[in-house]
Amino acid sequence: MNLPGYSHRTYVDGPTVVKQFLGPQAALRCATERAALTDLAGRLPVPRLLDADDTMLRTALVAGTHGQHLIENGHAAPVLDSCGRMLRHLQQQIPGLVHGDFGPNNLLFDPGTFTVTAIVDWEWAHTGETIEDLAWTEWIVRRHHRDDTGALTHLFTAYGSTPPWPARQAACLARCRALRDRPGNDPADAAHWDRNITITAGWTEH
Repeated sequence: MNLPGYSHRTYVDGPTVVKQFLGPQAALRCATERAALTDLAGRLPVPRLLDADDTMLRTALVAGTHGQHLIENGHAAPVLDSCGRMLRHLQQQIPGLVHGDFGPNNLLFDPGTFTVTAIVDWEWAHTGETIEDLAWTEWIVRRHHRDDTGALTHLFTAYGSTPPWPARQAACLARCRALRDRPGNDPADAAHWDRNITITAGWTEH
């Protein structure tokens, strides 16, 4: 069983990664990610799409370590520095593109150099405002890596700017509400995101 808020099951099958979309709007989210991987190939570091059906994608396995694991092992500063640099590059290459779940949870890194080897999980990609992905990266750190929030300065320095805290918090709350209000969400999903909304609304910048 997936925890509330989870939207897919991913596993490695030899040299490939299989992603099975679950829950509300599974086919739409699969189509969104399929289109992103196709359109961004050669423009951004994304996994190579090998095969797909209505609710499944198969991509080539990319070498790298997930950013959250590197943060848990004491490398928050270089990971967030690379997140900021990659987000700035993404927005320069494709203005208006929003990943929708950008952050160390969805970036793979070379564990020696902290270079980004892949941006994964494009199922929430859409056209939007530049602050969305930056604020959500901060949200991931504040929510899941609370002991490392001091390293967020590396994110903003590498990105090149620090939007005002009220704008960042508002973007985080808007994203949480959008995830809560997804069509087809069950009560457990909605309650999960209601808790996140309450927590996020209570944050201060420092």
